Amino acid sequence: MSPSLPRKRTILAWHRWLGFASALFLLVLSITGLLLNHTERLGLDQITIKNSFILKRYGMVAGNQISAYRIHKADTIAHLDGQLFYNTDPIIQASEPLDIIKTREMTIVATKEALIYFTTEGQLIEKVSTSQLPYESLIKVGMDPRSQAVLMADNGNWTPDKDWLTFEAYEGAATFIPRVKAKLDAATQNQILENFQGGGVSLYRVMLDLHSGRLFGWGGRTLMDLSALAIIILITSGIGGWFRKSRRPTKTNTH
Repeated sequence: MSPSLPRKRTILAWHRWLGFASALFLLVLSITGLLLNHTERLGLDQITIKNSFILKRYGMVAGNQISAYRIHKADTIAHLDGQLFYNTDPIIQASEPLDIIKTREMTIVATKEALIYFTTEGQLIEKVSTSQLPYESLIKVGMDPRSQAVLMADNGNWTPDKDWLTFEAYEGAATFIPRVKAKLDAATQNQILENFQGGGVSLYRVMLDLHSGRLFGWGGRTLMDLSALAIIILITSGIGGWFRKSRRPTKTNTH
């Protein structure tokens, strides 16, 4: 048996399995490419996807429950996966509220890393980060004996002025009373979730990200890159094998 025969068999087996492995990705590329080439005719940009698996890939599915707090008797401040809502309207990106303080002029939402000021009608005034505050991290909000807010932070306690513009160190007594969460009805929760998702994601974007592998993050992009390299190898090796075979001298029959 020729020494090159086992090597040829190994190359053929490797070539065959490489082809099988890349066939699925080539099929995905072909189908999504055809669909994307006819986006306008198929209306891909007009179709929205609300499948939970797809929305999760785009970070549009809430992983935690909605936390809500009652203010002004009929209104609520709600929090869902890094987003604050006034009733059901999204307002600003923020972490879970530690407390909500009401004054005559405004409402203050205190979080670990910021103070967020609203009008009494729920309009956003300003978000003040800890870089503009006398502390780096807020732990909780308490009350002094006069029922004035005390910000209990990592470097001590602080009291704001009546406009919540300046803060002074506070060393007196302070009590902490946890805020009770409000219960939202199913319709309100569904509306908050709908607003959080933003109406879904277009089928065009899904097809585009599936075509590039971005739908599955860096792993999907890597697999698509590897499949593209595998197809290049298959094509170049196939063409090279054909050229080598075509250059071999043909045997002639002698009589």
